[in-house]
Amino acid sequence: MGPKKGTALNHIIADVPTARPEQSVGEVLAYIREKSWQSSHHIFVVNNEKERKYLGVLSTRVLLESSDEVKISEIFKKDYPSLGSHTHEDSVAILAIRKDLDTVPVVHTETGEFLGTVDAEELLQILHESHTEKLLQRAGVLKDSGENIVDIFRARVLKMVRLRLPWLLVGLFGGMATTLLISQFEPLLNQVVALAFFIPVIAYMNDAVGTQTVTLFVRGLALEKVSLTGYILKELAVGLIIGTVLGLLIFLFSLLVFGSLAVAETVGLAMFIGITISTMVALSFTYAFYKLGKDPAIGVDPLVTIVQDTLSVLIYLLIASALVL
Repeated sequence: MGPKKGTALNHIIADVPTARPEQSVGEVLAYIREKSWQSSHHIFVVNNEKERKYLGVLSTRVLLESSDEVKISEIFKKDYPSLGSHTHEDSVAILAIRKDLDTVPVVHTETGEFLGTVDAEELLQILHESHTEKLLQRAGVLKDSGENIVDIFRARVLKMVRLRLPWLLVGLFGGMATTLLISQFEPLLNQVVALAFFIPVIAYMNDAVGTQTVTLFVRGLALEKVSLTGYILKELAVGLIIGTVLGLLIFLFSLLVFGSLAVAETVGLAMFIGITISTMVALSFTYAFYKLGKDPAIGVDPLVTIVQDTLSVLIYLLIASALVL
């Protein structure tokens, strides 16, 4: 049975030079020159040739700069991190980013035996595939990471329809609900036609802010660099500031263009409250997916968009009812 799909073992280069701590620089150089390696940017230090337990890494540059009589034990990095063979490929890329590594040694999960390394080229491939996968999942096209990304693009028409249609249907029904909601305020919109002009921009700005929030939060969770409580509080503060700035700008615009203080107050206040709530909605849905053990990238954008559209329009029309009539 081959290596489990999506693990570090799928990306290792096994044909790399190794060395022992007691060897000299001259010995290792002679050994490296004996053959052509698949990758020789680093030398991986092991305890002996039988057990091959991983001890650390020595860069070829440092090796070449050292005198022949110097022992490997004096110049290799003993604290250079490694990962087990069963580690998910995303965690390999995350470690490389967090520790600024250009290669990630892989050891047998149970025995600690050095198996090979994931080099820079493979790390880039992992990051590229992961990025594409997350984009497709967020759009609701790729249901889980077990699906092959290439197969999605090669799929037949009917399969592509089956993949894309469900979330679009949810969006359609959400749009129908929003339309029915707006129709309930028809007398208000007929009385003050200017209010109808601002519905698209109110909905769009709330969607845009929500999408930004989801994108940053999802990527932060993927990189495992987020202190959840601190980040959520910071993002809420950002939402308040952005809502204030955009609300003030659209207030001034509507006042200058339509000359109605009531309309300007309605639009400005709705923009401020809507964007603040959109930030909270985006964070809440993403965090809920995360806490339930679900990938927050899967379909979160369509879901957040539907909720934000309905809430933003409802808030706008309720404020209009209170201030304009």
